[in-house]
Amino acid sequence: MPQAVGKELIETAENVFREYCRDRGLKYTAERRDIVRAAMQMEEHFEAEQLLLIMRQTANRVGKATVYRTLKLLVECGIVKEVHFSNKQVHYEHTYGQDPHDHMVCRRCGRIIEFSAADVVKLRNLIAADHRFHALSHRFQILGLCETCVKTCPVGVRARLITRKTPASTRRGK
Repeated sequence: MPQAVGKELIETAENVFREYCRDRGLKYTAERRDIVRAAMQMEEHFEAEQLLLIMRQTANRVGKATVYRTLKLLVECGIVKEVHFSNKQVHYEHTYGQDPHDHMVCRRCGRIIEFSAADVVKLRNLIAADHRFHALSHRFQILGLCETCVKTCPVGVRARLITRKTPASTRRGK
């Protein structure tokens, strides 16, 4: 999950976004500043509607369209990242000043487990180099069942999940 951030990091993100807007001839309004601050303070993945609700609860007067447009700009700027966990709503997480990570998503209960693995980054860079491509980031998501859901599966299904092995002939590249 996104980690709690301090005032200094929020101010740095504000400055980065202010410059991003200025470079594109966009106004850096008080509403946009408040959205940056609110997004950076989120400690969980969030939907645009959640951010809007939280802002309105804290007396920030901001329009729904402004939140959506500003989140799009924050994604383009690299301060916030879109995360897709299912066919439902797009979620966001602030990534500015955060270590890169990936997600495992339980298809049964929706639990999201974050992990970071240097091997994923190494593989990304190797694949990119093989194709003479310069990778800036990646999205890696593992879909499956969390430990709790595996334990609550019917016995026959659980046994198949635990003992199922992919034959070597069906593995990619073999």
